[in-house]
This record gives sequence, structure tokens and C-alpha cells, in this order.
Amino acid sequence: MSEFRGKVNVAGGQLAYEAAGDGAPVLFLHSVITDSRLWDREIPIYSKDHRTVRFDIRGFGGSSPARAPFSYTDDVAALVDHLGLKRPYLVGSSMGGSFAVDFALAHPDQVRGLLLVAPGLSGGFAPPFDAAEQAAFEYDEQKSKIINDAWSRGDRASAVDALRQLWCAALTGPELELFRRMVSENAEEVFDNRSMRVATDPPPAAGHLSEIAVPTTVLIGDRDNPSSAVFAKRIASAIPGARLVSVPGADHLINLSRPDAFDAALRAGLLQTGSSPGRE
Repeated sequence: MSEFRGKVNVAGGQLAYEAAGDGAPVLFLHSVITDSRLWDREIPIYSKDHRTVRFDIRGFGGSSPARAPFSYTDDVAALVDHLGLKRPYLVGSSMGGSFAVDFALAHPDQVRGLLLVAPGLSGGFAPPFDAAEQAAFEYDEQKSKIINDAWSRGDRASAVDALRQLWCAALTGPELELFRRMVSENAEEVFDNRSMRVATDPPPAAGHLSEIAVPTTVLIGDRDNPSSAVFAKRIASAIPGARLVSVPGADHLINLSRPDAFDAALRAGLLQTGSSPGRE
């Protein structure tokens, strides 16, 4: 099994990545409250049969923070090109799911399939919202203000705990400790959006989701921030043939809180796209 780590040059910086295994490629994109360690469990498992790749987005982990305007879509494209990935299956968590969607829309011939885990969406959705959706967004706004206020007054511990309560209420044990380490070690990006503030906006994806033609699965946990369910349901309903899976007992980071359900969805997606062993 081949395995290596490296960095790829991108506009104004470098992205740190890890690649392992051989076979049909699977590219993992982390959320903006974690880093590529989110996939510590998955890489050894899936690299047995696939070429698995994970990387740190701008400013997280080993990747340099953005100092000038850049594009997340272009970053993903640069990594795919650098590693010669042939139509990777994209697995995106939260905003990583948003980046995966943007890449699929910009490069439709370079994507085999999508697993969107509690995904965000570039540009969001425009109103009108029904009463339940509006209540979910108001809840998110209220809890996010508590997080931001704690961070602004220098109360790091309260900010991290409020972040956990909103997004990761189901995590315990080693998974919770991993979450805390990732948040603490990437705090400027998580709380200040240091790099995201200078990212160029891709075309809003909401009006183009019907253009996605690859098999897509959307996962949502029932213990997630309720605003995530609004996005998941709307995204799944707009992508032709997409499958929406609700995961009991899971929070925003479904691969950490319910790894069994995550694995079931990913393995089914790989099989559906012909990316399982012996099918490539």
C-alpha cells in the first residue's frame, strides 16, 4: 500500500495533504470546526481498497493561512490535478460538503459521486422559509452569538464548550477530546474565520443543484444544530436522485458520533458508483 504526505502549491500558499492506498480515489474534505484529523479513523479503513486522500483547507492543520483572495474550488482542483486523481468520490463534512458541491458543479466530469455529511451550501438558501425552518435559523443565530461573545471577551473555554453544545452534543470520550484539540489548535480559523474572510465567493449553488448528475447521499444527525437539517433536506430534494439519510444519535460530525452509520452510507455510495474493490 502506497502512503505519503506532502504539500501542493496553491495561489498564495500551500495545502498539506496525506494520500494512502491504491484503487478508485476517495477524497475527504473536513469541516471548518475541525481539520484533516477528522478522518483519522477513516484513512486506515478505506485505504485498504481505495486511494484515500485528505488535506487541510487554508489555515487549518499544516496548510498555510490565506493572505490574499483565493478559491476553495480552485484549491480542490489543484490537489486533484497534483495527485492525478481520476474522478474521485468526494466525502465532505459540513462546509467541506459545500466545497465538494462547488467542485462538482465547476468540474462535473471530474467527480464520481458525493457523500455530503451535514453539508453547508455556498450562498445558502433564499427565503421564504416555513415556520420550522425560520425557528431553526433563529436558534442557530442565538447560539452562535453566545459562542462569538465568549470568544470576543477572551473566554476561550466557554467558546469551545458552547461550540460543542451547538454542533457536537453527541460526542464523548476520545472523539470529544479530538474535537477539542482540533478546535483549540485551529482557533483563529474556527472563531475568526481568518482565511474564509478573504475567500472569493463561488456562484451560489442553490440554483444549480439540479445540475449535479452523480449519485449523491446526504447524511443528517438528529442531534445536530437544527439549521443543519434545513440545509440537508433542501439540498437532498434539489439534487436529482439524491438520498437523504437521517442518523439517530448523531450530531454534526456523524463519522465521529455514529461511525457505523457513516460507514454504511459511504460503502453503499462507493458500491453505487462502481468504486468498490474489483469494480474500478
